[in-house]
Amino acid sequence: MVAGVAAYASYIHRSEFALQGGADRVSASLWPLSVDGLLLLATAGVLKQPAACDRRTRYVVRLAFLLGIAVSLAANMAAAPALAWKPVLVAGWPPVALLLAVELLAHRSGDQTEIAIAEPRVDEGAGVGDPLFVRARQVDARHRELHQRPVSAESLRKELRIGAARSRELVALLRASRNGHVHG
Repeated sequence: MVAGVAAYASYIHRSEFALQGGADRVSASLWPLSVDGLLLLATAGVLKQPAACDRRTRYVVRLAFLLGIAVSLAANMAAAPALAWKPVLVAGWPPVALLLAVELLAHRSGDQTEIAIAEPRVDEGAGVGDPLFVRARQVDARHRELHQRPVSAESLRKELRIGAARSRELVALLRASRNGHVHG
């Protein structure tokens, strides 16, 4: 909802900015949608980034989001009716609100994942049927292939976007499975 309000509030400022920049009426009405479209795609990417995404993909998604915010902020502030603190704040706030809303949502979705993963489970047969354990095995196999050593709890935590306690638990299960104690 915050993102929708922010997009609506800054649309007029950005279309005015496009008119001031020499765009015709039709182009000026579409130009803000190019910024919003980029922000929408990047926001979806930030919120949905699977742990299996490589570093470059995560970088490009973040870069697209930050560039969209920067263009939106600059266009909104340039279209402020006066270069005084109140009009600039009113014009500049929507992109800042969008940036903060997405960051909070990204953090919140990570917290929910960590809470769901940290729920107590039965020790007997640990790892069996656990989709996260299956993903941990894949990450470990890829890590072994690249680095010739098992994945660390910290690397696993970052890759799967989980809590430290859960990553340590998964590393212990991986070690046990390599020793033939867990079948998953």
